[in-house]
Amino acid sequence: MQELFSNLIEVYRKAEGSCHSQTLNYSIDSDNDIALIKSITSDQNYDYTQVDVDVSSLVVGKTVQLDIKKPDHSLGRIFEKFKDFIKGDFPRVLSSNNISTTPYYIEGMDYSSQDDTTPDIINTYNSIQKLLCCLKSMSAYLDSTNKKIIFVGRQTFELDYDVSKNLDAFKATLEECANDKEGKIKFIEKFCVWLGNEDISKHSDIRKSILASVLSDIPSTSKPLDMCEVIENIELLYISAQGQFDNYLEDFKYEKFVQKLEENSEKFISRVNDSISKVLSQILALPIAAAAPVILKGRGGSSEIIIYIALLVYAIICYFALSTQKAVLNHLRDEVSDFDTQGKLPESLKERWGKEKFKISLLIDKQTHLYWIMIAVIYIVVAYSLYNISNAMPVL
Repeated sequence: MQELFSNLIEVYRKAEGSCHSQTLNYSIDSDNDIALIKSITSDQNYDYTQVDVDVSSLVVGKTVQLDIKKPDHSLGRIFEKFKDFIKGDFPRVLSSNNISTTPYYIEGMDYSSQDDTTPDIINTYNSIQKLLCCLKSMSAYLDSTNKKIIFVGRQTFELDYDVSKNLDAFKATLEECANDKEGKIKFIEKFCVWLGNEDISKHSDIRKSILASVLSDIPSTSKPLDMCEVIENIELLYISAQGQFDNYLEDFKYEKFVQKLEENSEKFISRVNDSISKVLSQILALPIAAAAPVILKGRGGSSEIIIYIALLVYAIICYFALSTQKAVLNHLRDEVSDFDTQGKLPESLKERWGKEKFKISLLIDKQTHLYWIMIAVIYIVVAYSLYNISNAMPVL
């Protein structure tokens, strides 16, 4: 389709007359001209190009008359003047259909979007078109029916992007920007980078609020604000938005992240140490409790079995207390594993956290080993108690 549109524009450019008329006179200078005309007027291409000719008149050295109509929009768009292009294209930039992405030709400028070189005013237009898309991406919602972008900050704020209401002013603004590429266009490009910066996407809500605020602060002679006023104040917009965002980021400095990392690392270590150690004294008391029946053996069978039952109950209590702390330890292990993502650490601190994570994981492993030793002691005491209870039963 793009090649067909390119061929059509080639015919328009060589022919005598306007491509907005009903006929064109085309001088056939070579067999290539005949092939070109046949291509764009063939049965399979006519519905797109809307160009018709008497094929029998296609003779080298003669001039033929081409009957033309407006080509199909899916092939490309034809505009007589630059103002017509602005009026037809800009309001559709944010449209859900793909019409604004099709190639176009502006007859008054003799410019096609498929040309290798692009005039400064078209480059300027493309930059402002990109700015419009960036503003829309940072808005609350789009009112495509009324051609307005809605922002929500301290108050609801509207930006009217229908430049067809004042084409002359918008065209004059484009020409001014095109003649001063180091001026407003430079700030438009910087502002677009700031608006679309993925590295600070997690602060998008703040940036949207800041954008709505700086837009509402623009002194406007119209209600709502229009694109010409946005372009006129683009330097102020960029500097104000960047400055407010930098102030916001003061709360997210590197040093504060380091402090946060160190504090959380210390908390993790303290919690890991406490997890199993909380029941350590209880487990250590088990061997002493197990020795008590031996010391009291001479007092009679009934007293001995009661002591062993008490020992068994105590061991079971220790088991459940230790199991609870093991569950806490497992939870801590998961927290440590997910801290770098859930803690939203910057990339610059990921390596440092890796070292802290290794130390904490090592400590968790040692606490886990201690758990298994302590649980083994509990099992031994339970088995010991049950054995002695079964031996003491006949005495009763």
